[in-house]
Amino acid sequence: MFKNVLFSSVAAISYGIIFNVQKRNLLLAGINGGLGYLLYAVTAANGFESHVGMFIASLAISIFAEVFARLRKAPASIFLAVALIPLVPGGTMFQFALNLLEGNNDLALVYGIKTTLEAGALAIGIIIVSSFTKAVTRIIQRKK
Repeated sequence: MFKNVLFSSVAAISYGIIFNVQKRNLLLAGINGGLGYLLYAVTAANGFESHVGMFIASLAISIFAEVFARLRKAPASIFLAVALIPLVPGGTMFQFALNLLEGNNDLALVYGIKTTLEAGALAIGIIIVSSFTKAVTRIIQRKK
């Protein structure tokens, strides 16, 4: 598991370089990617479905992205986008497309549903944290 977490951090940093994330923010983006994958792996090891792990990891990645954004006075999206890369359900999407093209419609449906659940879990986690952060920020600004 440690090796996968390390590779997830390296992947996040690599995509950060591709996306021109500032050097001072790359390490935090990589840590965020590694932590997200760690949570996903722990939930999978404890018998949860993959989309549940994706949701929990997405919540954590989004929270840390908001925290890192405040610490570094940078947009949260730079910490969020690169950290989510290791969790993108590319393997299941490939299996969906492959089975669809080969005419295995039953298997394609299974992989299509799994891909949709995983991608939806990632999106919902981001939306929840982002909405909560914006609501709290507005409340704080009104009190000032």
